[in-house]
Amino acid sequence: MRSKLASKPLLLKEIQSRFGRDITFASECEELSHHIYKCIHVQISAQTLRRLFGFIKDGTDPSATTISYLLRYCGFDSMQEMLKHSEVHNNSRPGLDKIRFIKEFYTIELSEGADYNYQKACGNIARQLLQDPLLLNSLSGFLSSNPVAQVFFFERHPYIDGLCTGYAKFLMLYLQEKKSPEAQLFANCFLHLGCFLSQNNLEAYKYIGKINQIKINNSIHPFVQARKIMANLTHACLVRNGEEIENWTESAFKEERNQLRGQSKEAYFPFFQFILADAFNLIGKFDKALEMVQIAERDYIRQPNSPIETGYYESLSLIKAIALYHTGKKNNCKSLLDKLNKEDIIFFSKKYFLLQRLNLEFQLAQAQSTDKKRKIAERINTLVQETGFTYFALNP
Repeated sequence: MRSKLASKPLLLKEIQSRFGRDITFASECEELSHHIYKCIHVQISAQTLRRLFGFIKDGTDPSATTISYLLRYCGFDSMQEMLKHSEVHNNSRPGLDKIRFIKEFYTIELSEGADYNYQKACGNIARQLLQDPLLLNSLSGFLSSNPVAQVFFFERHPYIDGLCTGYAKFLMLYLQEKKSPEAQLFANCFLHLGCFLSQNNLEAYKYIGKINQIKINNSIHPFVQARKIMANLTHACLVRNGEEIENWTESAFKEERNQLRGQSKEAYFPFFQFILADAFNLIGKFDKALEMVQIAERDYIRQPNSPIETGYYESLSLIKAIALYHTGKKNNCKSLLDKLNKEDIIFFSKKYFLLQRLNLEFQLAQAQSTDKKRKIAERINTLVQETGFTYFALNP
């Protein structure tokens, strides 16, 4: 039975999507109540949920407060936001076979140790999900709550390109589900990055406060350690605090010396240096970016059988090319850039890095034809519109 509240069918659909399965029996409202409390720390009784779903018909409508809490559980700030989201996704569902396949894929029992083939297969699944917003939305509740998907979808494939165009909602659902300090740091750092790239100072303050409540140590993955420092560097840049930029720059190189090196299985890629080099480029400290890249090239051996996603090394080379240009090594920059294929950049941050490349190409084209510069500028403007990354917009 379904609720007769005409204004609520979409909310019921979103609640079930968030929960990860349809509510078919009244008894399932107990589980839903517990899940809501786990995620947002608000108690909505099973009886209230039974009324909402039509299992109890006594003419009592849920209060505005209850509706507000349920919207928050689903990742929305208001009914208007949910309706707008529904319009984008056409209020329909993808094929059940595809949904079932992805759920089964993430419920495979993994063997102990690193399963590189599974990880690479997860990359292919992530591509499918990120290219199909309707599918991603339908699976959002399952992906955010499933322990394997939390790691192999969210953490291994953070969708930078979508941070300002709807993906933030899914990160917020992940935050509701996974409460470890590392997970909270990971997601809040990406939400902050979205604020920086869209130049949203007000929202950035909210996330930097949460980020700095969490201390970093060597038990936290280098990728996440670096993201915290990156968030503080970009935040200081956003609010134009030069003193904080210097403080966090010093912290970056201090923490860099604590990172694992050599043949350690945890050191198969210089994640820490990669993230910080990118951060220094973003805030205009190109000499520090180049220094981080040089450390990565000196201390980390590229391992052909490592589980690193295709495109990371190419992204690192682009970061280096940008730093070379801005430190006066234009010929070295051009030589490196000529070897890099735009399509080789890691898939979940392709537009993010393509915008950086195009900005570099625009600067390199200053002495070339006006037509070439115009075409590059048009491509940049198009990508800024698609991503919401106004940080990369060309100055008028």
